[in-house]
Amino acid sequence: MALTFDDGPDDRGTPPVLDALEALDVSATFFVLGSEVREQPALAREIRERGHELALHGMTHRRHDRLTATEARAELSAGLEAMEEILGERPRWYRPPFGRSSTTLATVCDELGLELAYWSSWGFDWESVSGGEIARVVLRDLDGGTIVLLHDSARYAERDDATPTAAALAEIVTTARERGLEIRPLSVAIADDADG
Repeated sequence: MALTFDDGPDDRGTPPVLDALEALDVSATFFVLGSEVREQPALAREIRERGHELALHGMTHRRHDRLTATEARAELSAGLEAMEEILGERPRWYRPPFGRSSTTLATVCDELGLELAYWSSWGFDWESVSGGEIARVVLRDLDGGTIVLLHDSARYAERDDATPTAAALAEIVTTARERGLEIRPLSVAIADDADG
């Protein structure tokens, strides 16, 4: 299974999530915004330095499915440029904000060598809910091959901060391990699944 986090890096939300993952000895995938990578380059580098995979969530957090091909190409290219410039790497994965895609957006992803990545379980952690509720909702659908969607920022949410997400991780990870699941970054989890 894979834990994934959207909307960062965020100086309030990302550090407690990183600390929780480190305490649990878990690596995850962070879908970052190019604008935030530029705003907080040290934190973006810290995500990678702490053993996590970085993926693209766009340059900005707007509805990418409503963009023309030219606009989508500019949006994703700007995000890729920010990641390559700050982090020295080009991501494999892209997840559109709000999970909304279009045929146009999928075509642009193909042109840019990006693979769309969605999820099969989520914690509804953009709402103002407790860590226990986030864990309960995630665990309801948790199984082998699960891609969990969480958020390391409250920037685009109804909640004040991402502390409940960080708090939910211990229960999610402990229960996953009790069920015999290994938690890997998305690229590793997909490769493991393909191998057998």
